[in-house]
Amino acid sequence: MTKVSVIIPAYNVQETIKECLESVLGNDYQDFEVIVVDDKSIDDTLEILENISHEKLRYYSNRINSGVSYTRNFGIRKSRGNLVILLDADTLVKKDWIIRHLEAHRDIQADLIGGGVMGIYKTIYGAADTFSSWWTSIPFGKDYYLKRFHLPTNNLSIKKEVFKKIGYFKDDLRLGGEDAEFCFRALKNDLKLYLKSDIVVYHYDRDDLNSFLKHQAHWGKHTVKMRKELNMDMAFFMPGSLIAAYFYIIPLAILYTSFIVMKWIRFRPSVLLYSPLIFLGKIKASIEIKNSFKK
Repeated sequence: MTKVSVIIPAYNVQETIKECLESVLGNDYQDFEVIVVDDKSIDDTLEILENISHEKLRYYSNRINSGVSYTRNFGIRKSRGNLVILLDADTLVKKDWIIRHLEAHRDIQADLIGGGVMGIYKTIYGAADTFSSWWTSIPFGKDYYLKRFHLPTNNLSIKKEVFKKIGYFKDDLRLGGEDAEFCFRALKNDLKLYLKSDIVVYHYDRDDLNSFLKHQAHWGKHTVKMRKELNMDMAFFMPGSLIAAYFYIIPLAILYTSFIVMKWIRFRPSVLLYSPLIFLGKIKASIEIKNSFKK
């Protein structure tokens, strides 16, 4: 029986961490462990963890806030499993989630297998956040081997030997994009990445306008570094200077919005209704791309 390690980084997730762990620990598979690493939360996340007692659960706490890449790597290094499954702390899974990942690795020749992410939301802003966030992991969409782009670290299973071959996530990518960089590095090293879209998890998306725009700004802040400085896919879309970046704001927002709509429309035609909000989010991201040249 394959030993499985579920790794969950946690930062200020007091509202969701208990429900998340209940869903994971309720899985039907027997031989698995859950490792939660708290990244020096300033809410009650750590206290909640301290009050959950389960033989399959281990938790750790960083001495200082160190970012999601370091936190995730810490959990991976502490793991004992042959298969590592990454999950976010604001996500719920079904009882057969671990078994589905194991079956996929049995049936599919791949080193990394990602699943679909279904957004949980109540507002139009949450819907826009779903479309903007999960276009590489559309639930019940198309299954395929990746040739470019990435699988998000939410609902991603990785054979343990992969980390020996290409290393871990980049600790210095504190702002995000560590999943894109890791997958880019995996593809460059001829590893096989596969999306199995019907292995679905359920993520609490950002249900208010401010949170949605803040997340888009956060995404924009690391885009130039991810695409240009690291010479990743689509680097040629990035502006080369601050002056050029001013002229890129509208074209980039149009490009990103069109791309997202194109990815979703076959499976969720309703994406068209939310395209104005998606465009607003991408304007915010493009402004942050411009601002990155001021630093």
